[in-house]
Amino acid sequence: MSRIDKFCYWCGKPATSKEHVPPKCLFPEEKDVRGIYDKTFRYRLITVPSCDEHNLGKSHDDEYLMSCLAPYFGNNGVAFVHTQTKVRRALERKKDLQKMIEEKIVKVHDRYFPTLIIEVDNYRLLNSFESIGRALYFHKYNKQFTGICKIIPVFIRDKEKNTEWNNFCDLCVKLTKSERKSWAINGDNPDIFKYQFGKEDKVGCQMLIMTFYNNLEVYMTFANSKAIDILKLKK
Repeated sequence: MSRIDKFCYWCGKPATSKEHVPPKCLFPEEKDVRGIYDKTFRYRLITVPSCDEHNLGKSHDDEYLMSCLAPYFGNNGVAFVHTQTKVRRALERKKDLQKMIEEKIVKVHDRYFPTLIIEVDNYRLLNSFESIGRALYFHKYNKQFTGICKIIPVFIRDKEKNTEWNNFCDLCVKLTKSERKSWAINGDNPDIFKYQFGKEDKVGCQMLIMTFYNNLEVYMTFANSKAIDILKLKK
């Protein structure tokens, strides 16, 4: 074990285990896709050293993240199968895992799909995304990120049209649309998860784009000490 592997990717405390990035539960088990997909979706999963707090301590949040992302309308077929198997079992086993608001049948291209409207805990989702982002930074650079992170889940939209949040998300996508074409796409299981790191700018900020199930995009900005100092001067 190297020196860097002895410390938690997030807090720097002594590592006691390995954390999967993103959580392993997002990847379908072979028993659930056998006969539908002739492949494994748990191939070369990323792991990083972690303390108990940032691994075992958030296992319930990992399952919550899975139950929010996989059933999202518009995801690929793998997510649909995952929802009908592992996610369904989780919801049946833990009745309080999600707060259901309404069930609907949605018609798309003459086909009908059952959907659920749930009340989302934004704090839990943002914390999960930050954990994944920080772990990917550690995996790429072999060091902990000690600055400030800003998470922008652009797939989450306000139910009202033309809101400030929706416009902000549209602007983020527009500003990176051209530049991200030159960013390397990483991830050995791209149908489940892939990610792209942008280059650090002159201010000291760097962008990460994470994509789940070929549909859900989360933008994350890393601001290092240089960027933080500049932002303080502008206040």
